[in-house]
Amino acid sequence: MKTEKYYCEPSKQIPQIETDVFIAGAGTSGCIAAIAAARTGAKVVLVEKLPVPGGTYTNGGIGTYSFYAAETNPERAKRIVGGIAFELAQRLEAAGGATGFVPTANDHYHSPYRFMADHEIYKGVISEMLIEAGVTVFLQTMFCGVAMEEERIMAAFIENKDGRRAVIAKQYIDASGDGDIAKHAGLEQVENWQNYDQVCGGPTGLVFGMNGIDFDRVIAENPEAAFPLGTTIPARDGKLPIQRFAFAHTAVPGKYKKVEELDINFFTSFQSIHPNEATYINNSKGVMTDASKAENLSHAEMQMRIKIMKMARVFKESVPGFENSYISWASIQLGIRASKITICDRILTQQEILEATRFEDEIGLYGFHDLSPRRPECLVREPGFYGMPYKMLLPKKCSNLYMAGRCVTVDIEAHMSTRNTVSCMIMGQAAGVAAAMCSIKGCDTRELDYSELRKTLLEQDVILEA
Repeated sequence: MKTEKYYCEPSKQIPQIETDVFIAGAGTSGCIAAIAAARTGAKVVLVEKLPVPGGTYTNGGIGTYSFYAAETNPERAKRIVGGIAFELAQRLEAAGGATGFVPTANDHYHSPYRFMADHEIYKGVISEMLIEAGVTVFLQTMFCGVAMEEERIMAAFIENKDGRRAVIAKQYIDASGDGDIAKHAGLEQVENWQNYDQVCGGPTGLVFGMNGIDFDRVIAENPEAAFPLGTTIPARDGKLPIQRFAFAHTAVPGKYKKVEELDINFFTSFQSIHPNEATYINNSKGVMTDASKAENLSHAEMQMRIKIMKMARVFKESVPGFENSYISWASIQLGIRASKITICDRILTQQEILEATRFEDEIGLYGFHDLSPRRPECLVREPGFYGMPYKMLLPKKCSNLYMAGRCVTVDIEAHMSTRNTVSCMIMGQAAGVAAAMCSIKGCDTRELDYSELRKTLLEQDVILEA
């Protein structure tokens, strides 16, 4: 057992920043939370360790099905997600960086529309929205601890080029993904990454892209292994096209020996919105590790860099159509599906999701389930969506903290629904609005009148009935 050694740092005064709402993590949920809180009238400080806001949407590839209820016929489709998430999609399309909502009839996810966007355009659009809202954003800034008094956070500590600062806020939002605020506050957490390889490729991954690919040749000369994935949609009305295919290297055992030797899923998913480019390659079979630990995270980052280098080289050498290909970009951080879950007042179960359960304190509706193609029994039943309760955002034993994102669902199967990007955005908007209202009213998270929260969410175009 490793023995910790300690160094006693001399006591010193730390400059402080005062605000209404502090948010750790400018990712999928954190950006939406910050915009929502600022629009509700709160002064907001948002910190992010990376040099760009956006999180998974800029580092994991922007491809989503989940603005609609589960349905195979687009003509019967019911949109169940609005608010800032839908506004963002519209603004991405207006900026020329998105496909729009493309109908996908009989899709194996039971998702009637697919939306894809360019990750570089996203960085600009989300930055614009944060600035417009008046959010104070600190990029390349680490959240590194809290000061607690009983069950209340008194300050959050951050470090950047200006040194160490204490942020004094009335309300706090943990949008860090791993539950970093909750961890430093000493709140109860459990791990949910150990068995993730049983339902997905693994708890980590690293999305990347390749250019110089002759897609037509790949499919034509590898008919037993390369096949369209879903619907291939050509460009229309000046919008970006969607081309998706999978390369199943195990289809003919022994033909693609070099690919088989790699530790990757039996098929690799390629998604393209630009000519000759695999914009997003979902290298989902990542390292099995607790990525909430610094050394583990660092090692996994390096392992995955090596892995995508090898993948790209092997495809170039082995698969007709990839001869002139090369890596065009790679995510600037490891994608993490699962690590630690913070125990909240309400934890959704797979059974509740399956049964399309509704709640009296809903903050949004959702219907996508990432397991449904492989596990049809996980598909959300009629009407194809479930409710997300306010209490799922409230960590136990803390009176001024909200959790938002992939850190709130213990059940691995249920997590395969709630961890997805649009679900995280729904939680982010609700947490942002609620935190702003609590800071303005001077109340704690469990004292907020749900009817008032619901009214404000509806005013911000959140869909609560469908």
